[in-house]
Formats: sequence, C-alpha cells, structure tokens
Amino acid sequence: MKKNRVIKRLIILSIVAVGISSISNQILIIREFLSQFQGNEITISAVIFFWLLIGGSGSLLSKYFKKESLLFLSILLFLSAILPLAQIILIRLLRNLFFIPGSSVGLSSIIFYILCTTFFYCFIIGFILPYSQKALKEIGYTLDTGRLYLIDNIGDITGGAITSFVLIYLLKPFPIIAVTSFPIILISLYLLYLRRRWLIFCLFLFLSILFFYVSLSPSIEIKSLVPHYGNILRYVESPYGRIVVTREDSQYTIWDLGKPFYFQKNIEEAEEKVHYTLCQLDHIRDVLLISGGIGRTIKEIEKYHPHHIDYVELDPIITKIGSELGLIPKKADLSIINQDGRYYLKNTKKRYSAIIVDLPDPDTFQINRFFTREFFLLAKRHLEKGGVISISMDYSPNYMSLIRKKKISILYNTLRSCFKYIGLIPGKRLYFISGDRPIYMDIPEILFKKHIKTLYAAPYFYGNATPDRIGYIKEAVLQDKRINTDLKPCLVSVLFYEWFRKFQIKPSYFLFPFFAIMILYLLFIKREEYVLFSTGLSLMGIEMLTIFLFQIAYGYVYLKVGAIITMFLLGLFPGSMVGIRFKGDAKKYVSILEILILCMIAVSCLGANVLNKLPKLLFFIYPLVFSFLCGFQFPKLAEIIGEESSAASLLFAADLIGASLGTILIGIITIPFFGILDAVFLIASLKIISIIVWSRIF
Repeated sequence: MKKNRVIKRLIILSIVAVGISSISNQILIIREFLSQFQGNEITISAVIFFWLLIGGSGSLLSKYFKKESLLFLSILLFLSAILPLAQIILIRLLRNLFFIPGSSVGLSSIIFYILCTTFFYCFIIGFILPYSQKALKEIGYTLDTGRLYLIDNIGDITGGAITSFVLIYLLKPFPIIAVTSFPIILISLYLLYLRRRWLIFCLFLFLSILFFYVSLSPSIEIKSLVPHYGNILRYVESPYGRIVVTREDSQYTIWDLGKPFYFQKNIEEAEEKVHYTLCQLDHIRDVLLISGGIGRTIKEIEKYHPHHIDYVELDPIITKIGSELGLIPKKADLSIINQDGRYYLKNTKKRYSAIIVDLPDPDTFQINRFFTREFFLLAKRHLEKGGVISISMDYSPNYMSLIRKKKISILYNTLRSCFKYIGLIPGKRLYFISGDRPIYMDIPEILFKKHIKTLYAAPYFYGNATPDRIGYIKEAVLQDKRINTDLKPCLVSVLFYEWFRKFQIKPSYFLFPFFAIMILYLLFIKREEYVLFSTGLSLMGIEMLTIFLFQIAYGYVYLKVGAIITMFLLGLFPGSMVGIRFKGDAKKYVSILEILILCMIAVSCLGANVLNKLPKLLFFIYPLVFSFLCGFQFPKLAEIIGEESSAASLLFAADLIGASLGTILIGIITIPFFGILDAVFLIASLKIISIIVWSRIF
C-alpha cells in the first residue's frame, strides 16, 4: 500500500514535470523554426497550430486506449523526456537535406517539415496527460479531470515562467532540454525500479547517460548548427533570437535569427541609406539611427560631423559583439541604446535633424510597427524643423509585380498622410526620404558641393536612378491608396500575399481541408465539448491580440511580453481550483461563465480603441481575469460530462483543437488580412454561437 502511494505521488509529479518540459520545448521549437526559416507570424502560427492540433488528436485517441499500464506510462514519460533533443537535432541537420541551402522555403514545404520533425513528440504529449488517469487506476487510485487539469496548469505555469525569465537568459537550447527533461527521466527510471523492470531500466539508464552527454556538450550543439551557418566563430542565444558570427578568410558575417544581419562587404547599402538622407540637410545636429549601426554606417554618418549620434538596437548582444569585433567605432559622440526603437521615441524628449530607419521589409507584425502612420507621426514629433526621416524597402529595378507595386504604394501613401514631401530614390533598395521640406533628387551634385566622397552612392547613382526607373516607381504609387496603421496592418497582408505568390501557393489548398475536418469534428462532439472548443479558441485568440496590442503600445519588451503569456497561464490555475471547490448547479455556472467570457472579449475591443491611453498594468490584469474564467469552466464541464465518459480525453482534445483553430483564424487570417477589430469581432461571434448552442435557443 505504501509503495502504491509512492507511485501515485510520482505520477502526479510526472504530470507537473511534463507540463514544464512541454511548454519549455514549445518555446524552443518556435525559436528554432524562426531561425531555420527566417519566419514571420505565419511560421509561428503554423508551429503552434500543429503543436495544438496533434496534441489534441493524441488526447482524443487516448480515450480508445483502454489498457491501464504503469509500464506503458513509464515508457511514454521517458520518450517525452528524450525526444525534444532528437527533435531539435533533426530540425537542424535535415534542413539542408530537404531544401537547397540558402534558398527561401515556401509554406507547403515548411508545413511538411514541421509535421515530419514534431509529430511524434506532440502526439505523445497530448496522449500522456489523460492516460495518466488510467495508469493511476492500476494501483487503485482515481484522479478526476478537474484536478488533472489543475495539476497540468501548475506544470505549464512553471515551465513558461522559468523558461521565459530564467533559462533562456542563462542556457542554450541543448542544456535547457537537459534541465527540463531531468525530472521526467528520474521519475520514469524510479517507476521502472519500483516495478522491477530491470531490462528496460538498464536500457533507459544507458540512453539517459547518452542523452545528458549530448545535451550538455557545447561542441556537439555547435556542430549541429554548422550545416546551416558554416564556419562558426561565435554562437549566442539571446532572449531576442539566435546570434551567430561566422568568418570566411577575414570577412565577418553576423546572423540574427537565421538572416545575415551584417556582412563586411555590404558597403554600398551603408552609403546609400546615410548619404541619400543626410545630404538633404544643410546643418546637422543630432542623428537617430534605428538598427543597422554595425559596419560602415556610423563612419559614413561621421562625414557630416553631427553633434551626436544615437544608435538604437533592440538586442544588446548584437551591439556587444559588434563592439568586440571592432565593427562599431568607439566615439564620444556616439550613444548605443539597447531598446525597441519605437519605445525609445515614445519616451525620449530629444529632437533630431534626421532619423534613419534601417530595418528589413515589414513581413512581421513586430517590424510593421515602424511602417505605420502612427509611427511616422511619432517620428515627426521628434524631428527638428526641416528634418527628414528615411526608410527603405526591397524592390526590383527592372520589373515589379502588382503585389510589389501595392507594397510601395501603401508605404508612399502612409508617409504622404504625415509629410508634405516624399522622395523615392532607387538604389540597392528603394529609399523613401520624407519631411516637410523639398527633397533633392540629384544626390551626386549635392555630395560634390558638400565635398563628401563615396565609393558607390555618387559614382553609381545615375546608373541606378535612371529617369525610366523613377517614372516606373512613380506609376507604382498609384496602385493602392490604403494607409498602413497599427490596428489595420494592410502592408503585412500585401507581403503575405507576395510570400504566397512567390511560391505559387494558394492558402485555400491548406485552409479548405482543415476547415472541412474541423466541421466534421464539430458535428460529432457534445455541447460541453463545443463550449470548451470555443473557449480554447477565444483564449488563444485573445492571447495573441493582447501581445500584439502591447507591442504596438509599448514596443517589444521581451520580459513584459513573456509576463503576459505567463499571466494567461497563471489565471487558469486559480480558476480551475475555484471550479473544483465551488459546488452547485454546474450548468448554471457554465452559462454565467459563457456570458462573462463574452463580456471580456468585448472589453478587448474597447481597449483596442483607446490603446495609447491604457496603463501597462491592465495588460497583466486582463489576461489573469480572462484565463481565470476559462480555467473555472473546465472542471464544471468535466463534472457535467462525467468521468465514465472519458471527460479528460474529450475536454483536453476540445480545448487544444479549439486553440489550434484560434491560431489559424487570428494569427494567419484575420489580423494580417482584416485587422485587430475584425479579429475581436470574429472571436466574439464564435463565442455567441457557443452561448446559443449551450442554451439550446434553437
């Protein structure tokens, strides 16, 4: 009997440990795919979608696995501990076997790769939670679904917190996996020991030693990155991404999230972004450079003898490496500010003669914040009288597709809504020089008068900025009159269309079968399952909306965004605890909670409309309250369904599948193509349908 009590505690601890490990690995896998495919929100949404959908399928299928076996649970636990390491190694090593090195990868290929590399682990994680209930029955104990959900929440909250706030700052992915898998391996081996399964125990002990040898070896982790990067000089995992420094002969390249952030031979672009902008000004006091300060950029700015240069770069690791390699000059008139550029502008009182925004095209919501009307108006308030702002986009000098013309047109018209004059200058990129003063287009003549010498900007200017090309670009700005804003990021939607078209992909090929399967699933589930399905969808959708709105209002502050995610997890715990302890009419409680969740969705709509007036504290209180209501609902629905009907399998599946649909609807379709407010309206509409279904109005 005492032995069985020990086993019971071990199984309960394993639920917590699996929760910690799974959330930690979800964060690592998302970062890994972003680094491998230079991903945008579509890549992130695809990873989360399949993670949730496959996990939900595992939970659903566990219902039909009737055998109660501690041995089988021990094997599943051990697999859930060691698979994350194998998963990351496969993602890194197989990329160049599946795809041509250095090539861009389309959505269909990314989806196939995600499925191949993550399916087995995600399925086991989904299966193992409800199966733990059955394993407990073998030793004569029961664990109701509400308490199972509560214990799982403890693991999820702990995993999200320690990974976001501690492990990512201290360790690289391999050691993080070792730390989070260690408790599961220990529990699995101890269960085998108690059951006297010596052969399997010895095999798993050997595999455990091998697992820790590989995961704790820095040289093996670096070797796993070599196929993608080549000769690695330095490798750092920062909270903002993966920084890799490579060297060929005497040339350095700095990679950020899989993209070349800087390479030494890129002199032409450094000259163009500086001289096209600064030559417009007769007197230059202070210059603000948002990103792109590594290499020759600062030296080119110094040719104009500004009083001071403020270089704003989000990731301190990038500027630290740049300084150590001598790629950022040490000057008294240069300040390096490690902040989000928009957040910095919102809080500084300084005014600048020129603002140079050196960021890639806005193919993510994070970067899009620097291409919106709200940002340009903010920047304008920090320009001196006669000051200019520069921003650029990729373009093809000899041919532009209709989608690319729309992209140029939207940015032009967005700038036109803020500034009187916009000059479009073609170079290696297309530069938009804007201000409330005329913009000079004959760059070589101005540089000659100012006695400023350049290797590329002046000598090659007339070959790049031909009358035909300038005329072609002017025609492009008539293609799309929309204005890109924070709440309606139409520029992102155009770039998504461009991405789909580039790889000749029609999103309907993926969305139609998905929605067909989803409709079939909804036709055969109970009312209680549909309620939790809609709640899971709402929770995931509102979580994405809250993070996005916070980024718009306050900038990408990693710790605070991580705190928001943790608050969404944290609220589930007290909610489920209250749901277990509150006795009475469960159906009445569910009805009240449905109305309250709908009211909270409506609150998010009001918050979006007064975004800039919201205090930061509300971004942490709101997730806590919303997830509290969702957590309260789960044990009440389990109580209604009953344990004899496999409530755990059905409800965990409904929750995860609903959350996966929320990822697709909100992350891939509604926000990029329709905007924030339409996304809130969609979530509210689906919750209203849930209320109608639950109340049996029809």
